[in-house]
Amino acid sequence: MSDDKQKNNEQENAPAEEYDYDRELYRCPISWPFTSDKPKMTKKVYSLIRKAVKENKKGIIKGIKDVTKSIRKGQKGILVLGADASPYDVISHFPVMAEEAKIPYVWVPSRQDLGVSTQCKRATSVVLLKPNEEFKASYDKIVLAIEDLLTNEEAS
Repeated sequence: MSDDKQKNNEQENAPAEEYDYDRELYRCPISWPFTSDKPKMTKKVYSLIRKAVKENKKGIIKGIKDVTKSIRKGQKGILVLGADASPYDVISHFPVMAEEAKIPYVWVPSRQDLGVSTQCKRATSVVLLKPNEEFKASYDKIVLAIEDLLTNEEAS
């Protein structure tokens, strides 16, 4: 009995291993460039989306249908995709569309968190973040970080 108590005591006093939220989520095989590959980038992307929504509800376009239509019409911005979208076939055309339209795109770990950052209670698979003068510095930093992710991966 005392051995069991001692083991339980050791388990309780052991340092808690940091929970890796991104590792537990499903990640579709085409999700690259991924924000979790660069420290703190995921939070910065979510923060930028919150700023855009707070400034103007029309600062973003969300949803598969609306984003597809906007890209076809020539709208520019940053394309943010949820990597845990299932089935991923519904969003698999976005990377090709973005590259053809020369729009930077990045994958974030969670559709649910992407939806929350747009101040919506539902999960959102795709968000197109329009450029705005109010948060141009943050916007440009994210674009540079996406380009950096692309060049680092191509170099390795």
